[in-house]
Amino acid sequence: MKSVYKLTPVSDYDIQGTESWLQDMALRGLYLKKYRSLFCTFTPGPARKTRYRIEPCRRAVDDDLPCDMLDLYEEYGWECVGDINREMLIFSTQDENAPELHTDPAIQGEQWKKLYKRARRDTVITPLFTLFVISCAGVLLFDQGIPITNFITSSLLLVVLLCICLLVNIPSVFLKKRDLELILQQLEDGTPLEHRVPYPKRNLGSAAYFALVVLLWIALILSQCILPLTGGNLQALSALQDFPLLSLAQVEGEDFVPYTMASNGYVDYANFARQEHYLLCWNSWKAVQTGEWDEDGTWNRMEVRWYDLPAPLSFLAQPMAKEQLEHSMALDEDIWWVTPEDEIGTWRVTQYPQAGADYLAVAHREGTSFQTAAAALGDKVVLVQYTGHGDLANHLTEIVNMIA
Repeated sequence: MKSVYKLTPVSDYDIQGTESWLQDMALRGLYLKKYRSLFCTFTPGPARKTRYRIEPCRRAVDDDLPCDMLDLYEEYGWECVGDINREMLIFSTQDENAPELHTDPAIQGEQWKKLYKRARRDTVITPLFTLFVISCAGVLLFDQGIPITNFITSSLLLVVLLCICLLVNIPSVFLKKRDLELILQQLEDGTPLEHRVPYPKRNLGSAAYFALVVLLWIALILSQCILPLTGGNLQALSALQDFPLLSLAQVEGEDFVPYTMASNGYVDYANFARQEHYLLCWNSWKAVQTGEWDEDGTWNRMEVRWYDLPAPLSFLAQPMAKEQLEHSMALDEDIWWVTPEDEIGTWRVTQYPQAGADYLAVAHREGTSFQTAAAALGDKVVLVQYTGHGDLANHLTEIVNMIA
């Protein structure tokens, strides 16, 4: 017999609402087969009046159903037809003479009290855990002072999605406590639970949370299983077709001598292009060009990083270019092309607002051969790091052309 699927309109701990909804489904000829927070599975059949009752029964992952409890309830004409989050069991009966499972509200309240105490603890533990995860995400995001670049070029999107899922889940934790508290108060007052109450027609919160979880899994699979298999191989500089690369020979001039291991079409760690794929930036390149050491000890080298951001993230292009320029200057003492003697210089930064880009700046460390430039236009970003005898300020047009 084919199953029928229905979106669950009530929250998991709206006990009376859930019982009322399941009873209405039975009157339409749909009988619960499997309960889920997002949707439930029903078995169609003749419409009959059916009573549903939900009982607290928290179980560990490897615990079986409590046979003693099931046998006792079965003697009274009740059958277990499902469970909710391994914390509650759902019983049903079509026997009009089957007695109610509880006649003493105080005793029934003792059974719900354990579930309520755990829900009360969760209202403290869940926000604290969420705060801890967000703090860790913040540390990773702002590592080295480049939060935008980290967000674009790493798996931190997964952490951000996880934080969003945890934040979205917090209200449901408090709603769970509230629903169980209302039940417990009513039973402790000696008032039996009502089994026919109004309930909402839909539960948008569960659908939104489910969508976030699906998005998190998709991002996880893409970043950990698919993206590592794409791109990342060293290629000849001639294979770079996505933008016109600023040539080291252009900046150095006629006296430029390529690194001796480099030849046309040859790929080595001194002269190569490599395409890299990220979740939020599918198309990005790193290009390295190297020349021979000069007699004065200067190493002619240029490294270009180029990013093509997706259109919805184009608003991040300018701040990303600015932070990359600052990062390039801040960490210059940790890279190969600055000698201890060079570390005494100060930076001179010049911006070029009329050069045809949304943002373009060139920085030069006085007394050294190190220069760096960053530019952004639309959804493109480029960073150039260079050591040599030329001047990047004389090649603004070529820099802009890489992102035009």
